[in-house]
Amino acid sequence: MVMVAASVGGAIGINALWLNPTTDTSGSAAGATKTQTVKGDPIEYRYGVIELEVTATAGKIEKITELQATASPGYDQAIPVLNEEAMKAQSANFGNLSGATFTTEAYQQALSSALSKLN
Repeated sequence: MVMVAASVGGAIGINALWLNPTTDTSGSAAGATKTQTVKGDPIEYRYGVIELEVTATAGKIEKITELQATASPGYDQAIPVLNEEAMKAQSANFGNLSGATFTTEAYQQALSSALSKLN
């Protein structure tokens, strides 16, 4: 289990957020045989929209760019943490950011959407 300190929500302050195991989320850069940049479908969820662009080379995610990444005030601070965890995992299969479950799930779905377009 990985512990990440971050401030989520203005009145909440600094919290210990845990990345907990989640269900499998399909999608990896394994299909990328050359350098490609693809845009995933925008994923609408309870607190906004997440749309990602992924650059991958030879099966490795090089960069994830948030084209749209909205969340409730304070919870938008989860986005950089999710980006970092996705880069570490090199897939959409990474743990849930406690306190930002809906945002995590939407980010994973958006990343999976983009990764599915690699070939």
